[in-house]
Amino acid sequence: MKNKMIPAILIGAGIGALVSLIDKSTRESVVSSGKEVGYYAKHPDEAKNKFQNTSGQPSKFEQLKDEVMFWKDTVEQIRRENPELEQSIMDAKDTFMNKREQKKLK
Repeated sequence: MKNKMIPAILIGAGIGALVSLIDKSTRESVVSSGKEVGYYAKHPDEAKNKFQNTSGQPSKFEQLKDEVMFWKDTVEQIRRENPELEQSIMDAKDTFMNKREQKKLK
């Protein structure tokens, strides 16, 4: 295996999780969260009702969607108004990709 970082991170996370379970309150919290997840897995309609927005304010999902659309529109506007900038960015991307491919071949 060439890349040992990912397995090492996963092993470290697993060991960290086990060590954190030494604390009684952490164990109790994990058990109660697990029971709650199991309950909502068996009763998905209740989970849906719990997360539905009843306050009249836009949901976090709606806010995130609006933010993404704003940035998408902004990027499209920049592309329309500055085609040279877009071409420069694409050239830079191609240069970096070529250099990365050259490193892989070595």
